[in-house]
Amino acid sequence: MTRLLPLVLVLVLAACGSEPPAADVTGLRLQREGTAYPTLQGTLVNRGPGAISSADVFVTLYDAQNRPMDDVLVQVRNVADGDSARFEQRLDLQAGAAKLKYVGVN
Repeated sequence: MTRLLPLVLVLVLAACGSEPPAADVTGLRLQREGTAYPTLQGTLVNRGPGAISSADVFVTLYDAQNRPMDDVLVQVRNVADGDSARFEQRLDLQAGAAKLKYVGVN
């Protein structure tokens, strides 16, 4: 029975049409310049077959005590197959850290 479990899982995922994520984010960070609010920066990498017309990058921001503060949405557009695109978004709060929550590809 244990040997059949991976096969069953593959068949269930195939039946649901589930695919591995087509995009990933690398180099996610907060860039600070003086006392101004930080800028969220990162790179969206297209790992799927075909171009990405639009991707929604959801990021959770944390305060200095590592408590969740807010979620931010960054939209990245027109990333060719196998290519990547840098993104930046100026924030309007003093976040201490950022962590990728989800990437949705449209």
